[in-house]
Amino acid sequence: MSERFSDATRSRLSTARRAGEAAAELLRSAGCRPTPQRLLVLQALGTGEHLSAEEVLAHARGRSPAVNRSTVYRALETLVEAGLARENDLGLGRLHYELARDHLHHHAVCVVCGAVAHLHADQLASLAETLESATGYRLPPGREISIPGVCTDCRTRPEPNEHAR
Repeated sequence: MSERFSDATRSRLSTARRAGEAAAELLRSAGCRPTPQRLLVLQALGTGEHLSAEEVLAHARGRSPAVNRSTVYRALETLVEAGLARENDLGLGRLHYELARDHLHHHAVCVVCGAVAHLHADQLASLAETLESATGYRLPPGREISIPGVCTDCRTRPEPNEHAR
């Protein structure tokens, strides 16, 4: 690396290069070509957030302004089909995407602000048992569910007109 960079900058560049190589290898192992666009989409999903396709597009365009909307949608579709990403309907009016994890998890979604909390399958075991004993319905294996609610922040936030009185 060039001597014009500080040690800290060289370290960050080296870390970024290794992360890019790991992402490319991940794509190859799933049978996908590691295109620059797919790498940008993986990078966006790597934040750990639940992102809409538009949010993924904004992230990708922030790094490469010429990225096409349809390319991002196709990359998301490819990553979902390859099992590298999951598509979730969180009940917020659009699909959200996240990196696939080794374990099944569900989502509690704030209907006010859209915040998402993960719930592991064992945390919903009693709900699943109650559902089955009361209705005969069983939660499908391998399928994640989203539960709407209101998060602590939104419940404790004062009403907007409360201070105007």
